[in-house]
Amino acid sequence: MCTWCVTKSRCTKQECGNDNVIYPKSVVALMSGPNFCPRVVEGQKELVLKSGQRQKITIKITQIYLYMAFTPWKCKINVNGKEHIIIANLIADNVYCESFEFRNESDEPYVTGTVSVLWDYEYNKAFDGYLPFRVCRCDLDDSCVACTK
Repeated sequence: MCTWCVTKSRCTKQECGNDNVIYPKSVVALMSGPNFCPRVVEGQKELVLKSGQRQKITIKITQIYLYMAFTPWKCKINVNGKEHIIIANLIADNVYCESFEFRNESDEPYVTGTVSVLWDYEYNKAFDGYLPFRVCRCDLDDSCVACTK
């Protein structure tokens, strides 16, 4: 069992000092349990994208702390076994990832991937959760919803 230090983005059995603190669920406190942790909102619909097309992605997040708004934001896109880090902007409770060309580099009709959110100057602090997506190759599956638009 540990205490979550929000600014440092780590769990510790020591004090967090001046940091925002989220206590374990078992501790009676104003902020205790995972519902207070910064995270990607669950249940967002899987995106279906057309291979070779540039797309801007929006990810809904929750439990943003004020100081976070003034730090840089990035999106981490995992697709085709590769990781891509791109610039993002935070507006209210949405993270807007810059335009990215999604490609299905496989011989399959579609590949799956994820987009997660990074914040802070070192970009090593990730929000829990991710947004799933599929990238369709229209030459292999012309019935894909992204190909019929």
